[in-house]
Amino acid sequence: MNKSICNKVKMFIDKNGLINNGDKIVVGVSGGADSVFLFIILAGLVNEYGIELCAVHVNHGIRGEGALHDENYTVDFVQRLGFKCYVFNTNIKEMAASNKLTEEEAGRRYRYECFENVRKELGYDLIAVAHHQDDEAETVLFQMIRGSSIRGLGGMKPKNGCIIRPLLGIRRSEIENALKEEHISYCIDVTNNSDDYARNKIRHHILPYIIENIQPAAVGRLASAAGYLRDISDYIDRQAEKVFKNIVMVEEDVCTVDAYRLIREDIVIQREIFVCMIESLSGSRKDITAKHIDMLTDILAGQSGRRINLPYGICAGRDYNNIWLRVLKQQNSLSNDIVQISVPGMVCIEYIDGIRHNILFEKVNRDKLSASIVKNYCTKWFDYDRIKVMPQFRHPAAGDYMWLKQDGMEKKLSRILIDSKIPADDRKKLWVLAEGRHILWVPELGRCSAYYYVTDETKEVFTADVDVNSGK
Repeated sequence: MNKSICNKVKMFIDKNGLINNGDKIVVGVSGGADSVFLFIILAGLVNEYGIELCAVHVNHGIRGEGALHDENYTVDFVQRLGFKCYVFNTNIKEMAASNKLTEEEAGRRYRYECFENVRKELGYDLIAVAHHQDDEAETVLFQMIRGSSIRGLGGMKPKNGCIIRPLLGIRRSEIENALKEEHISYCIDVTNNSDDYARNKIRHHILPYIIENIQPAAVGRLASAAGYLRDISDYIDRQAEKVFKNIVMVEEDVCTVDAYRLIREDIVIQREIFVCMIESLSGSRKDITAKHIDMLTDILAGQSGRRINLPYGICAGRDYNNIWLRVLKQQNSLSNDIVQISVPGMVCIEYIDGIRHNILFEKVNRDKLSASIVKNYCTKWFDYDRIKVMPQFRHPAAGDYMWLKQDGMEKKLSRILIDSKIPADDRKKLWVLAEGRHILWVPELGRCSAYYYVTDETKEVFTADVDVNSGK
């Protein structure tokens, strides 16, 4: 292998402290150029670093004979170098459908699960993956387009926990040229040529256009900018951690912060504190978007009584000078024909278009509710004093009805659904909030029964707050 590129990779490994003497490393090998090159490089460092290697190959079950060819090639390639290759097979299409994920995301999750399972089973230290500088540039552009935070714009870390990326310092073209010089074959995944995935569109069209027409050194410049942004993000993390320890009270299912103390911090720290609060309750921050954090900063600047729901079954609110985030026990409509409501509590129901929505239920004294919530179409109010039995989510049944007016004018639910042009096959799939045969609310239509309208005499309000961005 070309000494120049080998030394370049080795310098990157040493500079970033990716490998220590005696480390045991699981290497993800798809059979493509990048992973083949990575395995060859690491195999060449076995004696110098005293490391141990094994390979893991995942057959996604998508490309039929093509995928089987890649599997056989990878096993043969790894074994010829004198190492063991562990192979996993699954049906990513089915996995993606059952978990409401894209095939790209389902495949990524499954691969890393396989890598981690082998690492733990063998007692290995690290997982090496073959992301290179072009991948880094594509990631930065992708995150920028989707409106990511500074952390997302920092791209991929050379080392993140036990995951290492030794090739982040070199280009894809350098890898392919090195393999060509040595007459080393590799597999070509035809799905990489498809524009079905957003990243492929960036790879095939956007980044090449930038390189050819705007900045020939765009890949290196983007990767360098990502490095600077990672440094900034790491600094913010350290500062936020100090503030978090001083002002946030963490209990088993609740995080609480004094609004007056938090609001004195810079907005950058405020946002990071909220991210840390969510992560401390859920163990993850992957599904947290800028919109979620903006909702929390709005609570910080707003009135007491505000409530919102967040990913991971977390709700948040402000009561006087305390802002709290709480994990709620969540009932799921996907495994039940009837979903019981608890207060406070959260349920997840699936609309007829396949989109899941989290709905947060609370009982609040009317005097404590912010007037701004009345104008929020995501939140529905019901007169709690008029509810005799705790409502439940179910599907429509014969005899269901709603009040159209507060004078007692009724209408059959079946007629309402027909008038709303809901197809017959879809009507039975709708979820309705019911007290007996009286339907309080049809979420997908936004229709509420006039019987439960809040009036001047209402003392306690039953609120339902819909997360319209829950996603599939």
